Amino acid sequence: MSTNLLLVSPYSLNYFGGVQNQLLLIKKFLPKEDYNLKFLCPDSPDFNLGKPIKMPFNGSVAPIALFANKKTILKAISWADVVHLHEPFIPIFFWRFPVDKRTIISHHASLSILLSSIQKKLIKKERHAHAVTAVSKEASKHVLSSVDVQIVPNAIELTNNSQNFSGGSDILFIGRNEKRKNYELYEQLSLVTKNKNYNFRAITNQNIHSENISVFVNPDNGIKERLLKKSSIYLAVNTHGESFGITIVEAINSGCIAICSDIQPFIELLEESGVYFKNNDLESLTLAVEDIISNDVTNIYLKQLKHIRKYDIDKVITSWISLYSQI
Repeated sequence: MSTNLLLVSPYSLNYFGGVQNQLLLIKKFLPKEDYNLKFLCPDSPDFNLGKPIKMPFNGSVAPIALFANKKTILKAISWADVVHLHEPFIPIFFWRFPVDKRTIISHHASLSILLSSIQKKLIKKERHAHAVTAVSKEASKHVLSSVDVQIVPNAIELTNNSQNFSGGSDILFIGRNEKRKNYELYEQLSLVTKNKNYNFRAITNQNIHSENISVFVNPDNGIKERLLKKSSIYLAVNTHGESFGITIVEAINSGCIAICSDIQPFIELLEESGVYFKNNDLESLTLAVEDIISNDVTNIYLKQLKHIRKYDIDKVITSWISLYSQI
């Protein structure tokens, strides 16, 4: 007999995001013969919480439904055998989501000190959940200390692209035009190295004029994939507010070597395979880039490629199947 699994998210499925991507991967790779899967979220084809609005949240903008329909929630819960609630701060804050059914709660975000304090006061029912997970140690910091947390990382569909890495000076930035993504530092790098024949490209959400950077605003997946494959270096210059770094994994999978700021989530993500620079330090970033471009770093890239195999959805899905079957 198959299990009715309800995946709950505050974020609209019509917008790209890390949480949405993980939900879609779970649906794609979960054994169809063992699970009936439906979504409860804004713009869901199953249980639709309504049209979202874009709300500032944790230094970014989140497409969420503030006033979810209670009847829809109760109907969805009634259908489900197992409820898997992603990013609990938003749903519980606005919906007071019940956890009286078999429930898994998954934390994705790295919250500010204020939001973390509020979350710990609001999500008192988390103690009664059958399992609590987080995508990283950073994301687990915001869970009540009395709750056991299992780390289940984000995942992507990996491909064997090791032959794509050929080195070079094509440098890529991906991120919204937000302070924590640190486009400003990326632009500064492009200016101080403008006589070195580096090629700078940026995928972002706004048409930003930059002298030495080719800017691509909200490109579709096809264009994004082509830009990744044309690039040799991916720069993750984020300053704070990150809990994982799925774009770093995607870039390595597409043939880029990743250079990252030395914030703890990125160090946790790549461990010894990572190439790091001092957070928000232009001189340190410049030296790291010049070192990669001027040397044969194929072995470093292959080390990164080998390391990210742990984030292959074929491996991560086994963790979810194990949790679903245990409860």
